[in-house]
Amino acid sequence: MLTRLSLENFLFLRDTELYFHKGLNAITGETGTGKSLTVSSLLFLIGAEGNYPEGTSVEAELIHKDEELIVRREVRRGKSRYFLNGRGSTKSVISELLSSNLLLQGQNDRIKITRLDFQRDIYDRFAKAMDIRRECEELYQRVVSLEKEIADWNSKRLEREIRVRVLQEGIEEFEALGLTPHSYRELKNRLEELSKAERINQVVAQSLSLLIEEGGIFEKLRALKKLLSQLPEDMLKNFSLLDDTLGELERKLRSLWVSYDQKEIDQLNEKLYSVQTLERKYRKSFEHIYEHVQALKEELESLRSEESIETLEEELKTLRGRLEEVYGALTNRRLSVKGEFEGRVREYLRDMGLERASFKVSFEQREGRYGRESVRFLFSSYRGEERDIGQVASGGEISRLSLALFMLSPPAETYVLDEVDAGISGHTSIKLARLLKELSKSTQLIVVTHSPAIASAADRHFITVRENLGDVPVIRVEELKDGRLEEIARLMGVVSEETLRGAQRLMQEVGSV
Repeated sequence: MLTRLSLENFLFLRDTELYFHKGLNAITGETGTGKSLTVSSLLFLIGAEGNYPEGTSVEAELIHKDEELIVRREVRRGKSRYFLNGRGSTKSVISELLSSNLLLQGQNDRIKITRLDFQRDIYDRFAKAMDIRRECEELYQRVVSLEKEIADWNSKRLEREIRVRVLQEGIEEFEALGLTPHSYRELKNRLEELSKAERINQVVAQSLSLLIEEGGIFEKLRALKKLLSQLPEDMLKNFSLLDDTLGELERKLRSLWVSYDQKEIDQLNEKLYSVQTLERKYRKSFEHIYEHVQALKEELESLRSEESIETLEEELKTLRGRLEEVYGALTNRRLSVKGEFEGRVREYLRDMGLERASFKVSFEQREGRYGRESVRFLFSSYRGEERDIGQVASGGEISRLSLALFMLSPPAETYVLDEVDAGISGHTSIKLARLLKELSKSTQLIVVTHSPAIASAADRHFITVRENLGDVPVIRVEELKDGRLEEIARLMGVVSEETLRGAQRLMQEVGSV
């Protein structure tokens, strides 16, 4: 519901603030006083393009689902800025928000009522079919998604099989090593230990070779002892420890020898070579390769755990069956109210002066997310062949047909009508006023009108007045209280005692509906 509208520098309006009633609000004024500027300001707020002067600002306060919302659009430095509850917003957000709360229907606005989706929504709301239709939409979307999933599954079957083989080969190549980062570190440590033992044994072997091989230290020592034997015996005792020292040296060298299995070294080196080959292949360390392989395993598991095509097709079959049931229920619901809907629309049209108008709902086979059929409204103003509304209805007829439809199925919380009374007078205008009054019990109405009957039915009455500030025209919009009777009398022709009495009777007759 629109509770407040504030305008600053909007075209000819200056610093205007309007507070609307939850029921029927009427805006009247003499020709040329800018009665439709209120509608234009709402269009501006929704995002209408145009050359708006610097400083133009329109702010609306709404109650939506028990929440207060304040939206504003202003023009600064030639650019529009949008706000929601005081914070910066976007045109699309504000437009969507207002469009879901306000419906603006002017005499020359043919857009919404001629759209098939709008007609479908009106009809399905009247038929109380929205819950069924929502289920239909959900099922249809699930069917479409599942059909796409199956198509993708089939188109990627070969690709998936190739990928599985590649993953398996990569995993098997790595797992053939039988290593983890921990065991790989243990392998390198063990190989380092064996390499150290191998180096020790090489030193021991070379040292023993110097001692005992032909031409070695022992052989030269024997030659030395033979030569020294020629010395006096009392001198030889100084060399008696030489044999003991060399013998001890040999024993100590032999004690350093480390026993190991050369086959183990060969096996470890072979495994290390395999690891290094993989590292060169993938240009990664063993640890990173290990992490990569874990990711390959997860991907392989994911591919293997995907639902089989048989499972998907069985699910699709079940969904299609349920969708057919819902299609049938929706079609039956639509057909069941067709006669009532058409009859009531024609009755409302007669009340608004279109006695010879004909209206029909047409269903055309078009299976999709909204059911098996499309909903189309056909109209004729003179009981000729009914055709699409946009092809045959005039602006005034569009407005009255819209009102008739919305009486049966209100599309928004607030409905703004511009000159819905065009071409209507006399008793018909009173019927129209009563219809608007009845509709305003469930939907807020803001009506720009020339009709004294509609003005009499209003819960809140605004008047537009044009003034001149020098050469600049200025328009004021203000709520009428004390002068309301005179304004309704003016709408009846000229203000006189007779029209004042007529206005009084009209207010009593229509305002109490």
